[in-house]
Amino acid sequence: EAATKVGKTFSHLFWLYELSHGENPNWYYHSITPGMEFWWVAPIFPQAEIAFNRLRRKLEPTGQYAINLSKLSITTPLGSIIRFKSADNPDGLFGEDVYGAVFDEFTRAKQEAWYALRSTLTYTNAPCKFIGNYTGYTNWGHKLKANATDPNGEYEYFNVDAAKAVEAGILEQKEIDQARKDLPKPIFEALYLAKGS
Repeated sequence: EAATKVGKTFSHLFWLYELSHGENPNWYYHSITPGMEFWWVAPIFPQAEIAFNRLRRKLEPTGQYAINLSKLSITTPLGSIIRFKSADNPDGLFGEDVYGAVFDEFTRAKQEAWYALRSTLTYTNAPCKFIGNYTGYTNWGHKLKANATDPNGEYEYFNVDAAKAVEAGILEQKEIDQARKDLPKPIFEALYLAKGS
């Protein structure tokens, strides 16, 4: 869970890119073969399209990637496929052999989408990262952080607030201060402090 505009999408697009090219041995141990799928899942199609276009604009000029605009997919030179999908219809997340996934804005998606994605990742035992804002302590996505308290588990939880983004030079303090004035306290705390009031 992280504050708005701290680089969640940018950093995780790069992570998924690395996985699809076999360039991140800390996360992945398979050799990449043609047809392996790597998914970016967002709550609705327009959000998936935003991430697709960001990565497409970076890769298209190289001429080394096959871009499919209608299927929101990018085929790498190795033949692996980075696919951008909507979680709006959870049934669309069953089936393929997926070797890595990012669940974008997971706290705004249907819980059933996570059930479907979790089932899909079972065969490959693929890594998955969740990125999103804090949307309330009763949210199913927020409750997943409890899994990170199991010392023998495979979950980790991170919270990145706006102060950390300011320290890193991603956001400016004056913008955060203005947002604090402009927004109701619960909204500001959720979007910029990644916590509830």
